[in-house]
Order: sequence, then C-alpha cells, then structure tokens
Amino acid sequence: MALTDRLKGLRSKAEDAVVERKDQIHDAVQKAGEVADQRTGGKYHEKIEKAGSKALGLVDSLEGEAPTSAPGEPATPTAGEQATPTPPADPPAGS
Repeated sequence: MALTDRLKGLRSKAEDAVVERKDQIHDAVQKAGEVADQRTGGKYHEKIEKAGSKALGLVDSLEGEAPTSAPGEPATPTAGEQATPTPPADPPAGS
C-alpha cells in the first residue's frame, strides 16, 4: 500500500471520528470561547467568536455540508445557515 493511500485512509478515519463526536466538539469549542472571553475581560470577544465560528464551520463541513470556501480554508456558513453563536460572557466582577 502506497503512502498516499495510507494517508487518505487516516484522513477518512479522522473525518469519521469528528462527525461521530460533532456535538462534543461543538460544546468544547463553545466552552473554550466562553473561558477565553471571560479571562480576557471581553476585550477580544469578536475575534474569539469569529475563531469559534470558523472551527464549527469546519466541523460541519466534514459532515457533508457544502463548504463555501476554497479547499484548505475553513468553511463559513452561507446566508441560509448560521453558525452556533457564542453567548456573551458575563461582565467581570467589579464592573
């Protein structure tokens, strides 16, 4: 078996694992965004939200949804689709 065939097989297995654990990945990305937003005091809220949306778009694209970006770039939702929004973080204590 050629190296490229083995790599294609590994990629396929990885994509299948992501699809099987889609809900867990969504939860983890959302929680990570919330924690990062809280620790930065909301200073980078928009950037954190944008990164989370891109990550979720990539996960969704592996499930068979049509990616809207060039190969190798994270997929972004189309006009009819919406990425799972990250709820705003509570303001830091003392504000």
